[in-house]
Amino acid sequence: MKNKNLPVLYLVDDDKEIRDSLSIFFGVYDYNLIVFESAIDYLDQVSHLDMKGCLISDISMEKMDGLELQRRLNKLGCIQPTIFITGHGDVNTAVKAMQLGAFDFIQKPFDPEALLEKVVKANEVFEDRMRILSSYHILTEKEKMVMEQVLLGLKNKDIADSLCISIPTVEAHRSKVMKKMQATSLPELVKMSVYISR
Repeated sequence: MKNKNLPVLYLVDDDKEIRDSLSIFFGVYDYNLIVFESAIDYLDQVSHLDMKGCLISDISMEKMDGLELQRRLNKLGCIQPTIFITGHGDVNTAVKAMQLGAFDFIQKPFDPEALLEKVVKANEVFEDRMRILSSYHILTEKEKMVMEQVLLGLKNKDIADSLCISIPTVEAHRSKVMKKMQATSLPELVKMSVYISR
């Protein structure tokens, strides 16, 4: 019986041997791994899937490669972390996919335990991002505007002039932004903004 507390994993690979071996491996750790034979098959189903999971995909596939898959996922607004499986000759493509927002890649031949470590890390990062996005969405429009100005490094007086509000109002909004975002410092808020802007 699969562990319902673990996120669902999705595997896209046109190699049946890889699909079968990883299904067995992740099954040992009680993960629910759902497999797809191609990127097109995955994209056809993506709107019906639980996006809280992690995607593991081969980078070199017929019809649609990993790079195009990542582009399509970006267009769909998917924030699910993607880990690509790549051969030696596809490393540059995998790097390009990461530049498009993929989480990481692992080179063949690989140790499944190393892939598991990447999956665990990817899910931790995803949970952090979901928490940050949830916090961001409860900000008022004015608070979001102040936050944007703060992230640009503007002082309270400059923010007040820019938004045509008083300095005490800016200070109040800044305080609420920090509290709602659960940020203890400006550098921490800046780190959070990376997730919001992606």
